This record gives sequence, C-alpha cells and structure tokens, in this order.
Amino acid sequence: MIQDATRTDSSRSDSAASRTQARAPGARARKPGRNGGAGWIIIAMVLFSLAYGGILLVKIQQEREALVSEAERSQANAAGYLAERVTGRLAEARYALSFASTDLRNTAMRDIETVARARLATLAESELIAELALLLPDGRVLASGEAGTGLREIAGTALDTPSGFTTEITAAGEAFLVLAVPAQLSDGTVGAYVARLPALTILPDWGEERVVALADGAGGMLAIRPRITGARPGTPLAERFGLTHAYINQLAAGGGGASSQAHFGEEQVTFAVAPISGTDLHVYALGAMRINQNAWYRTLFFYGLMFIAPIFVALGLSALVFMQMGRLRSTRQQLADNEQRFRFAIEGARCGVWDWNPEADTVFVTDSLARILGLGEAMQCSGTEFLKLFSRPDRDKLRAAMRGAPTGGEVDLEVLAASAPVWLQMRGGILNEAGDATKARIVGVAIDVTDRKGAQARVVAAETRLRAALESMTESFVLWDSRQRLVLWNRKFRDLFNFSDGRLKPGMSYGAVEQAAALAIKAVHGDTEGTETYEIELADGRWLHYSERATADGGLVSVGADITDLKHHEAALTENEAQLRKTVDDVKRSQARIADLATKYEEEKIRAEEANRSKSEFLANMSHELRTPLNAINGFSEIMLREMFGPIGDQRYVGYMKDILGSGQHLLALINDILDMSKIEAGKMQLQTEPTDAADLVEQCVRIVRGRAEEKQLRLHADVSDLPEIEVDPRAFKQVMINLVSNAVKFTPEGGRVTIRGFMSGLGVAFQVSDTGIGIAADDLPRLGRPFEQIESQHSKSHQGSGLGLALSKSLIELHGGSLSIDSRLGEGTTVSFVLPISQNQPLDSAPAAASLPGIEAIPGHFDEDEDEFVSEPVQSRLIANE
Repeated sequence: MIQDATRTDSSRSDSAASRTQARAPGARARKPGRNGGAGWIIIAMVLFSLAYGGILLVKIQQEREALVSEAERSQANAAGYLAERVTGRLAEARYALSFASTDLRNTAMRDIETVARARLATLAESELIAELALLLPDGRVLASGEAGTGLREIAGTALDTPSGFTTEITAAGEAFLVLAVPAQLSDGTVGAYVARLPALTILPDWGEERVVALADGAGGMLAIRPRITGARPGTPLAERFGLTHAYINQLAAGGGGASSQAHFGEEQVTFAVAPISGTDLHVYALGAMRINQNAWYRTLFFYGLMFIAPIFVALGLSALVFMQMGRLRSTRQQLADNEQRFRFAIEGARCGVWDWNPEADTVFVTDSLARILGLGEAMQCSGTEFLKLFSRPDRDKLRAAMRGAPTGGEVDLEVLAASAPVWLQMRGGILNEAGDATKARIVGVAIDVTDRKGAQARVVAAETRLRAALESMTESFVLWDSRQRLVLWNRKFRDLFNFSDGRLKPGMSYGAVEQAAALAIKAVHGDTEGTETYEIELADGRWLHYSERATADGGLVSVGADITDLKHHEAALTENEAQLRKTVDDVKRSQARIADLATKYEEEKIRAEEANRSKSEFLANMSHELRTPLNAINGFSEIMLREMFGPIGDQRYVGYMKDILGSGQHLLALINDILDMSKIEAGKMQLQTEPTDAADLVEQCVRIVRGRAEEKQLRLHADVSDLPEIEVDPRAFKQVMINLVSNAVKFTPEGGRVTIRGFMSGLGVAFQVSDTGIGIAADDLPRLGRPFEQIESQHSKSHQGSGLGLALSKSLIELHGGSLSIDSRLGEGTTVSFVLPISQNQPLDSAPAAASLPGIEAIPGHFDEDEDEFVSEPVQSRLIANE
C-alpha cells in the first residue's frame, strides 16, 4: 500500500480520475449484461431441475409398483396358506368318517347299532363336527345327539358331488359344510355317515388386523373372521370389497392371486383369493397394504438425495459465482477507500513516503513529504539530489544507513532538513519484488518530529533547573522509578554515604545502591519494612532521619535529614536517667532474692516427688511379696469351699471358708491396684493396645457385675450398639469399666438404676456410667481421683475401699490419651464420663473434657472414689465360668 501511495501524485491522481470517468459508461453498459447472464443461469437451473425431477418421479413410480407387486404376492401366499389349513381340517373330518365306515364293514348287523353309537360318540367330541349321524338303509338314523331334519336330503346332495361336500345355510343364519361318506355294511347294503361342520370353525383366525373369509362357489359368504356387523352367511362379498365376482374367479382360476384395488370401507386394502382343492370353496384374505416400508423409505431417500444433491451443487456454484462477483466489486471499492484513507492519514500525521531504488539510484518522494521539505509537489530524483535535501552533517549518516539497509534490514535515524528548521525521523525497510533480492527497494516514511525535538529540549532545560535546586538542598535526595531503579540524586546524598565520583549511575537497582551504601552505615534504627520513616546511624557518628514517600507514578522519593544535634540532646537526657536506672537495679536485686527462694522451693518439691516415687516402689515390692501367700490362701480356701477332696464336716466351716476366700480376693485385688498404681507413678506401665470391639468388652464387664446388681435388685442396662473398633488395651479397658460400674452398683440403693452408654464424640468414643445413688457433694469433687483419697462421710465408712479405684481408672484413661470427668448431685446420683480416641495415631483434642462433650447428658447417680472391687484376671475367668 505504501508502494502504491508513493506512485500516486497529484498529476497521476487527475489522470486516474479521468480514466475512471472514461470507464464508467462501459461499466454501466456491462451491468445489464451481468443481470442477463444471471437470468439465463436461473432459467437453465429451473429447466434442469424439472427434467431431472420428472425422470426421478418415473423411477419412483416404478419402484412403488414393484413394492406393491411384492406385497400382493405376500398376500396371495398368505391366502394359499389359509386355504391349505381349511383343506387340512376338511381332510381330517373326511378321514375320521372314512375310518368309522371301515369299522361297520366287519360288524354283524345285530351289533351295528352298538358299534355305530360308540363310534358316533367318539367322533362327536371333535371341535370340527357340530352334528353327526349314521343313515342306515332301513331308514333308521343313528345320531350322536338329537338328529336334525333333512339329513337324508342334504346327505344325498353331498354324495352327488365329487368331493362329498356341500354347503348349508340354516334358517337361523348359520352356515355349515355338510360331509357325507358312504358306509358299506356287512350284509352288502350301504349306509352313510353325515356330518355338519360349522363353517366358522373350519375357517382359521388370521389376526385382529386382517380379515379372512370362506366363500362358496357363487361368492356367498359362509364364515368371516373377525365377525363384521351386518355380514350374514350367503352375503355376496365381491361387491363389499369393491370387486366383481368374475374378477375374483379369474384370480382363483390360476391357483389363487391378489389385487391392491380392493376397498374395505373407506380404506384401500390388498385382497387375495385361494381355492380349496377338491371343492368349489374359496378363501378370501384382506389386509392393509403392507409394502416394505424400509425399502420404500430407502428408495425415497435415495432418489430424493439424487435430486437434491445436484440442485444444491448447482445452487452452491451459482452462489459462489455471485459471491465472487460481489466480492470483486467490494474489493475494488475497499482498495479505493483504503488508498484515500492512507493519503489522509499520511497528510494528517505530518509525514511522507519515500521510495529509494538502489539499483537505479533513484528516489521517489510523495507530495506530502515534498511539502514538508519545502518543495512544491511530488518528485522523482537521484540519490545525490535526495541527500542534498537534508543538512550536511546528516547526509553521511543517511547515506551510510541506506547502504547498510540490504544487510541490516531497517533504517531508523533523525535528520534535519536543509531548507527549513524541520526535524524528520526516517524509518524504512527492504521491499523485495516478486521474491527477487536483486530488485529490492528501500521504502519508508519520514515523520515530522520537530515538535517532539522542541519538547525534549524543554525537558532537558527543566531537568537542569531541577538538578540545580536539588544540589542546593541541605538534605539528601534520591528519586526512584516505578521499578525501584535510580533516576536522580543530589551531592548531599553522595557525600553522606561516601559514594565516589562515577559510582552512582542512573538505572541502578535499589538493592545495589543499598549494598554500596552499607559501608557508610553503622546501624539502622526502626523498622524499615512497612514504615515510611526510620533513623540511620552513620559510621562517622552522624545520624540521619530518613523518609521515603511514594510518587503518583509508582516511584519513590527518599529524603534524609541530618539529626546529629538532636541525638546529642537525647544523650544528655540519658544521663539524667542514670539515677532511675540505679533504682531499677535495686528492684532487680530484690527479684533475684525472690527467684532464689523459688529455686529452693522447686528443690524441696523435687525431693518430695522422689520420696513419693520411693513410696510407690516400696508398695510395688511389698505387693509382690504379699501376692504369693495370698494366692495360696485363695487357692486352698477355694478348694476347701468346693470340698473337692471330700466334705469338711461342720457347716460353719463353709461360712468361714467363704469369709476367708472373700477377704483374700479383696486383699489380692487391693494389692493389684496398688501395684498398677505404683507402675503408673513410676512410668513403667506399658499398654498392649490392639483394635478391639468396645461393645463386646462392655458386655463382658456387665456380665461380671450383674450378679452384684441383681443381689441389690438394681436395673443394670448397657446401650453400646453401633460402636466402631477402638485401639485400646483390653485388660486396662475392662479394669476401668469394672471399677466404674462396681462403684455405681455399690453406692446405689436397692431398686435403683445403673446405665452404661457409648457413642461417637468427634475423633473418639465416649462412655458414660450413670447411677441413681447417694451422690457426692460439690465440695468433695475436686478431691476425687487422688490415690488413697476418700470422702469421709458416715455413709462411706460403711463400705470397704482403699481410694485407688478412681485414681487408677483415671490414670489408665489418660495413658490411652483420653480424659475423665465426674458430674454428681448429692442425694440424686452420679455420672462418670470418659472419652478414648479411636486410634492412638489420632489423639483427641486436649481442650474438651468428657463431661462437656456434645451429646452427653448428665444422668443423676453416684460414683465413689473408694472403689476397690476390681477382680484380677484369674478370678474374672472363674466368675465367667461360674456364670
């Protein structure tokens, strides 16, 4: 487009306009010719479509007739099949009568009636025979039922026919086929079997949507399926179907045939007829015209496609021709418009186009560029003449740029016009014609940048004045751009941070400048991140108050003020605070004495804890020493109680043995609790955790305690269904549960209730043991859970206990990573709740206690901290075995 514009000057524009006007009449003259050509194309397409469509219609009609013929053949085959079925049923009846007549040939005359009646009774059971009789020569008529009238006459008529059949229509409107078979008797005379066959029974059914009829030789109806209102036997059927009897006989004469010209009511149907061999009867079959719809639709689709495809192709080609013609006209108009827009744009932007041909050393200058250079109009000159249009210093630069363009590819430089104070920016590139590098030209634009050069000069002057002002400031000043790069600084900034000449350069990053200034900085006081002001202590003792502010364009301005004198005043104030510091030191010495006392207290506490551990170790050792004789006492007393080696004698000894065994077991359980408690306090208790069914463990504990609950007539109920497997030490879990349930049973009066519940709670499983016992006072609750701690009340003194049950249970629960809490009301009952994690790899949150978990409702009851009824593993086994 630039090349075309370079060739367009005012004179050529006039000649182009004149040529356009000269061509206009011709264009208008050709316009009717174009419209006429389009009309002939349309007429040709219409004629072609009519002729082609007519041919396809003929072919479609032929295909339709072939499908109809195929449907007629199918209908004729169906009628023949129905006729065969009627023939088979008639042959079945004839064979039955012939077989019956054969029996009479060898039967004595005195037995003829007995045999005949037996045979008649057998044949009458057939659904094809409505009435059956034997006509004897002596005038007797033997019938299966009541003999009808006119049997001899109708039998004679049937025997006169070659087939032995005749038809009969009764006064009641019923049609029968009468079959007569001669029967030779043993005395040489001849009788006859006569059977009336209902025509409707002989005629098979062909379906609800098709009509089948049985007609006699005259075309009268004998039977029809399905039944039609108003169609009575003897009614001529040919006229009902829109055909003639002669035409039907003509179809039947050739062994059967079909026609699609029949009508059944208002519907056109396919009619077929088939003769019944050996008789003058015919089977008519009517059905809807059932052509092969799939084949018909395929035919229509195929010929429709054959018709539409060429039409669409022709329409597409015509549309393409019309589109190309319209696109050509539009392209020409757009080319003219674009050329005019380009010219207006070039002139409005104060630029022009130049075209340098290196091979011919000629340059074409457009009229807009010529006007900028002070020339009258567009011109074509040599390369030397073109260079003279610019100032002398710029000619060599322009010549070098033109010579280097074939290798460098682009021209971009600013030059000054020779005849006017106009600055031009020359931009251009290589233009190859038809891919031939030897015919390359350098085409470009010359943009008037005089105003921009003036603006740049004014900016330089403004920067000079700004720099002079900044140099006169007593504060350091630095300007950064939006990318945190150095733009401008003053001498004060350079002197304060000891920058040498040439060290600072525009474009340096903020980090690089900060790193270079680090040698002159002793310390930075205040937060430099997120604040606008801070203080800098320099290595030479001076102090700076530094402030950074963001500019509107995203840059940064840093200003540093010398505050050394202010810092000296602050030092004087510091000396005045010396006395205050001395006082503070006295206070600190007092705090040191307090800390010394705290240390001594901590040492005493450690000694007390060591004494407690010594106590626990002593109890553990003593427990081991006591369990050995207790096991012997318990074992032998149990043997004596059970009288395993014979009776003891006096029954009082049995009571004594029970007391000895109970006291020994109680003492052994107490020792086991002491041993476990000492292990826990010494940190030697090791849990053997495994995935366990919590519901099963609870049920085992309930079975162990149920006996004691029943003795006190307590209602003990456990609701622990739908609980997941949890990772616990089964022995420790049962020890905790038995302790808690036993406490609830012990301190619940007769007739009370003890309830055990289990449910999900976050990442753990919560358990509750609730009773309706005596309860615990609120002041005594904090004391629960301490080893050997008992609530001294009149009631608790009446029960055994060491005070270890609750402490041991709480410690075992905490070893599992769980927590325990107690809620009780004096005189109403106690609820003990604890939560265990499902898995030891997923501990519970440390915050919530069991009593505050969602879904836990405190049930009135009682829990006693003196529970010591935990039974050791051997005793548990014996209790379970006894149960």
